Amino acid sequence: MDKTTNTALMMALIYVGIILGAGFASGAEIMTYFAGFGLSGFFGLILSSSLFALVGYATWNICSVKNIYDYKNFMDVTMGQPTAKIMEAVLGLFMFIIFAAMLAAMGSALQESMGFNYLFSISALSAICFISFLFGISGIIKLNAYVSPILIVGCVFMAVLTFIWRDQPVFAVIGENADLTRGSWAAAAITYVSYNIIGAVVILPALKGGKGSAALKPALLSGLILFILGLSIYISLLANYPPGTGDSAQIPMLALAIRHSAVLTYIFMLLFLAACFTTAATNGYAVIATIGSRYKADALLLSAAVCLLGIIAAMAGFSNFVRIIYPLFALAGALEIILIIKYFVALKIKM
Repeated sequence: MDKTTNTALMMALIYVGIILGAGFASGAEIMTYFAGFGLSGFFGLILSSSLFALVGYATWNICSVKNIYDYKNFMDVTMGQPTAKIMEAVLGLFMFIIFAAMLAAMGSALQESMGFNYLFSISALSAICFISFLFGISGIIKLNAYVSPILIVGCVFMAVLTFIWRDQPVFAVIGENADLTRGSWAAAAITYVSYNIIGAVVILPALKGGKGSAALKPALLSGLILFILGLSIYISLLANYPPGTGDSAQIPMLALAIRHSAVLTYIFMLLFLAACFTTAATNGYAVIATIGSRYKADALLLSAAVCLLGIIAAMAGFSNFVRIIYPLFALAGALEIILIIKYFVALKIKM
């Protein structure tokens, strides 16, 4: 593997690591936005993976042409400073919510699986995130680079095993999911990409992706990895849950793991916690970077404030974040995608 390909793969793994989180690893997002639509969800997976690749490609091209390597300047250039400030406020609030939601998810998982005190768990995890913030953008990038391959392999492993060990013949369940016109799979896929891209765009400019083929390789690889990973979980869920039954499971992949073995349950818990932590660290740092770069706030005090407020917000519980708040910010994420693509197209026309 040459150096260019190796760099492209590393960038793709970091990008994928940013996208992966509790919702993805748990199967909840795949169930809600893809498997819940039956076989038509397959087209949603293709659409979402393509959009992730497109946004990555556009972002890296813009940053290379304009010599931008930080989120603030990227937002100012693509949206104009007045719009960028408004968008940053909205997106910054959402990234903080994701940070708090991941603390809540990890706290709930530790409480339910090991009997740990909830407040103690989220406080300890917030303290670990605080330490990771001290390493800056390079630390967040390295964290995602190291953890992402483990999450990818682990999630595929879980999906394959739960597919092989399904309780019913695969065609019996998939046959019940065969409605190719059920719901708006395209709208669901776009919603999924919209709120997941928010934290990613904060980190992508720092990866210095280059332009042309230098940006195309990691963009295509990230889209391909996300598609394969999503497809593996999608097939497992589709083969195990008749229509509607998976929606009732808050953590579908955990329910499947518990159904089969204690070992598989422990493996899932490790993957779930790792996914939560990388998402919490990435979005928590994104909040700090966004406020710090725009208003020149002290990074140490800002980190402490984000962690403390995150603990307080996490007391609301994970399910409330996912059920009520996440969908509200999909529109802001969609607007961000539109503005990035619009600027990218205009830039290409001028060149």
